[in-house]
Amino acid sequence: MLECMKKGVWSFIFILLVQSLFANDISFLYMAQSGYQPLDILSRAEAFYRKTGIKVHAFFPQYKDRYGKIIRSVKQKSSSYDVILIDLIWMMDFIKNGYLEPLPQRLENKVETGIIPEIYSAFSYQHRLWAVPFHADFQLLYINKRLLSEAGFNAPPQTLEAMVQMAETAKKKGLLKYPIFDSWNKQEVLVCEYTWLTGAFGGTLTDTNGKINLETKPALKALRFMVKLLKEGLMNPYALKSDEVFSSEVFLSGDCLFSTNWTFLAELARKSSLPIKDFWEPALIPVSRNVSSSADSRTASISGYEGLGVPVTSHDKKDAWAFIAFLSSPDFQEKHLDYMSVWKKVWSEKNTLKNDPYISLKEKQIKGVCNRPVVENYNMVSSILQKWLYKALLMEIAPDKALKKAQEEIDEH
Repeated sequence: MLECMKKGVWSFIFILLVQSLFANDISFLYMAQSGYQPLDILSRAEAFYRKTGIKVHAFFPQYKDRYGKIIRSVKQKSSSYDVILIDLIWMMDFIKNGYLEPLPQRLENKVETGIIPEIYSAFSYQHRLWAVPFHADFQLLYINKRLLSEAGFNAPPQTLEAMVQMAETAKKKGLLKYPIFDSWNKQEVLVCEYTWLTGAFGGTLTDTNGKINLETKPALKALRFMVKLLKEGLMNPYALKSDEVFSSEVFLSGDCLFSTNWTFLAELARKSSLPIKDFWEPALIPVSRNVSSSADSRTASISGYEGLGVPVTSHDKKDAWAFIAFLSSPDFQEKHLDYMSVWKKVWSEKNTLKNDPYISLKEKQIKGVCNRPVVENYNMVSSILQKWLYKALLMEIAPDKALKKAQEEIDEH
């Protein structure tokens, strides 16, 4: 009996020792793809450890695996991760299910004074912020200036109709068989493209109550516009099989006149060893002629923001928020200008103006971003949208019928 008690005491002491060893450790779920690179994140985590004595264990899964890992983690009694990188499309799901801690008031005030509403509002619900903006990604229009000049034009299109006219002229002159290339494969990017196009025709995918509403004139015009580009041979049909990386490679190879893509393409084009580096330019994504008559609606884009949040089941929320404040601060982002900072103060700094010649353009574009539907069951909505949009682009179903089917299926859920 005494021996058993001794073993129990030693086991208890061992547990306490292990807990003490990792008492100042937190775990961070990031990703291995776009955004600030893993080595930069690890370097910042090491700097945080030197400053605070808090060790950060960072994990870098692929984007496609991240949502599942977060869900499995937050449903545990003690989350596997203390800090998580959250795609804005998951926000309502996480908030409504009670997975996230709201920001501490002091950090919330810092975000609201240092970041524009067009960015931080994506992480806001019921007058609280639930994640600190970290990635401010969105799309731009990319133009092959040499081909544009050969087609007889010397300035970016100001409307979608002008863009179509330029593409038609380039095609008629034999410059390109397919002047436009985008990523329209049956993935999340298709919903992104459709969302900004709906915005370009003056609408959104939700009504004033936030409910999905696809049977509107702007939503139908957007899908008809996409189908028209394919029917008239202006959009390369291989766009239906392409992701954003392949689409960027097509542009960099000089094989299209116009392409819309995320901001990473601007950096690739600037640093490219291909001839494209001498004859490309980014521009604002145009909207339709009727919409462009409004001074506040002359461009449209799609947001791809991500934020840093703390699960309610984190074992050390105080240290988690301290790390988020440290990692997301302006002084980190101003050292990594390959990616646009979320902080206003960084945009106007001399170093930014020197190293990012397109910062002014990006500021204008970000004012026109459209958000995908902010709904709790977003993954289901996106899956249904992808299915019916893709059927319409394959011309298996008329655009109006495709949207009607999608609406019916969404309403059934």
